[in-house]
Amino acid sequence: MMKCNDLAKFTIYQVAEMNKGLIELSPIQQAHIYLFCENHEKAIQVLDGMPWNRSEMTTFTLLAKAQMKAKKIKEAVKIFKKILDFFANFDRGPNAVAITADCLHNLGLCYMEEGNWQTAFDYFTKAVKANPELAEGFYQRGLCKVKLQKDNSILDFNRAIALNPKHFQAYLSRVAFYGLKGRYSKAILNCNEAIKIYPQSVRAYLYRGVLKYYNKNYKLAIRDLTTAINMDKNCYVAFYNRALCYTKIRELQMALIDFGIVLLLDAGETITLNTFINRGLIYIELEQYGFALEDFKQAALISQTDVHLCHATAMCHHRIQEFKEAISFFTQALSINPLFLDAYIGRGNSYMEYGHEEAIKQAQKDFLKALHLNPLCTKARISLCYNLQAQGKLQKAWNHFTITMDIDPQNYLAYEGRAVVCLQKGINFAAMQDINAAIKINRTAEFLTNRGVIHEFMGQQQNAMKDYQAAIALDPKYWLAYFNAGNIYFHHRQFSQVILLALLSPT
Repeated sequence: MMKCNDLAKFTIYQVAEMNKGLIELSPIQQAHIYLFCENHEKAIQVLDGMPWNRSEMTTFTLLAKAQMKAKKIKEAVKIFKKILDFFANFDRGPNAVAITADCLHNLGLCYMEEGNWQTAFDYFTKAVKANPELAEGFYQRGLCKVKLQKDNSILDFNRAIALNPKHFQAYLSRVAFYGLKGRYSKAILNCNEAIKIYPQSVRAYLYRGVLKYYNKNYKLAIRDLTTAINMDKNCYVAFYNRALCYTKIRELQMALIDFGIVLLLDAGETITLNTFINRGLIYIELEQYGFALEDFKQAALISQTDVHLCHATAMCHHRIQEFKEAISFFTQALSINPLFLDAYIGRGNSYMEYGHEEAIKQAQKDFLKALHLNPLCTKARISLCYNLQAQGKLQKAWNHFTITMDIDPQNYLAYEGRAVVCLQKGINFAAMQDINAAIKINRTAEFLTNRGVIHEFMGQQQNAMKDYQAAIALDPKYWLAYFNAGNIYFHHRQFSQVILLALLSPT
């Protein structure tokens, strides 16, 4: 097919306008032509004013449908009801049942257009009673049930498909029904049937791709979403969901490309906001905090009262050592929600980075405020411990580390922090016990290196070297382990080993 729709409409319209001489069209023929050409007003003008009689009922049904297409819903309702009254007061002809069912069905569509779902439901019920074979009536009644939050809408969709196995929209409605119920596999099967009926449907491939995402079949989801994109290059929903799939399978660069395309399309406010947030989170994961900062700022412009966006923006400023800006955004977050603990903790940590006494005191106030709001907040208490440690109040820091362990016995930061305090106080054995407890909970290169330092303070350089080597094996990029191991080799005049470590070190 050449699909030259505009040329066809123009040609047919010219025929309707030449309705004279050899070409003589009936009013109904003219109306059909004008409706095809989407000239609804002209169709209404041709049909209006014709006499009401039983033989011309199809004409008035057509007039009402023309009113519907012209968005003159109230006028269409009046005509459909007038037709129903006509059949109720006069003898029924051979087409009366079909016309009555059609009028009832179209009245249902009119009330759906107005958002009057209950009345629409009632008319669709009357339509399917008048004509139990009306598949479209069952389908539309199913949609009304969805809007009215009735649980049995699936029964009407099933009936519509039983009457018309090629009812594409009914299959898609079953897709939505099963998807909302979390029955993703069942929904995917209905997508398969919809695609068999209409293989060029972007929506069917899009739905199936999203359902496969929820079913955690990310690669298969990408395949369907790519098919949808190939059919419609402007389908921003497909690009957005494909980006989410790439994120799940850790193909972050591909995700960034798709998120970038979404922002180039007219995606609407909600998807644009989520795109900025998700892309910002990827940049954070890639440690590209400057890019993440710009995305969170754009998101904050869209959602200006979102406290979490203010917090994320502040954290990015903190990461790139823009502490003044970080404090400003943490303060903005607290102006939105004065009970937001993470903002107090984040602002306190930013003050700590200044290093001078006044800033450290201000940080302490923020940590204490967070603990006042929630005494069980271990994150705030750990930060307070570091603050007290920086002020030289080692015993108070030790006490708060111990309280943190009582609240959360698996908090390895508390054990590691208390180990450092014990080391500062010269209690090496207690420091070793705490760092061992931290490593037992969470074995990291940093903790192994710290244990190596404690071994050195205890004069056990051989054990210290074992810990440094274990740290390097665990994280070849942890430079402090190389540095400390190099110092031991240097102390023992093993210069070749020092040179080798210098070559292997990431810095």
